[in-house]
Amino acid sequence: MKLTKLVLGACITNCYIVASDKNNCIIIDPADEADKIIAAVKENALTVKYIFITHGHTDHILALEEVAKHFDAPIVISRIDAWRLEDEELINERPYVTKPYKAVKADILIEEGDEIELDELKFRFYGMPGHTDGSMAIVLNDIIFTGDTLLKENHGKTTLPGGDENRLIESINRLVKDFKDDYKILTGHREETTLDYERKHNPYIKLEE
Repeated sequence: MKLTKLVLGACITNCYIVASDKNNCIIIDPADEADKIIAAVKENALTVKYIFITHGHTDHILALEEVAKHFDAPIVISRIDAWRLEDEELINERPYVTKPYKAVKADILIEEGDEIELDELKFRFYGMPGHTDGSMAIVLNDIIFTGDTLLKENHGKTTLPGGDENRLIESINRLVKDFKDDYKILTGHREETTLDYERKHNPYIKLEE
């Protein structure tokens, strides 16, 4: 497996390219600056098989339409958040949008427990509502891509439509309870962390006595 991280757009959003041993790959959250994503795929001689979206917020999908069209790759998102990809008005209302977003329709709608395999890689989807209703984490081996639900020592905002502070905190604590070992946490913003680190330092995690 080969992992590439790109930091893109006005919101400094993390986009991940995960490649198999056969140079097939998935793109997680094509946040912005499609040209940089396309260049990274080409530089590594990869074939894009899927595009995964952790949640349907503007700063995670601004390059989606262009990237999906360029690689002719199916778009994967939770069934609950899929409508967001088609709502141009909602996406384009954010003040940092300079190139208008064009609506796309998801190809594969997933729910918690669903899995997608790519060569030797197996991606499992885990529901984490709160940042949006349909936010999903993606589990791969000892890595969890948490989108904006769990950030280092923090969590994503809950002030946008669909956000719910209590549900988000419940999601984080459920994650910690369900995944008892240590995992590398690759977040939607800021630096990576680990589940063990967050157990000790994240004020939103309430460990059972």
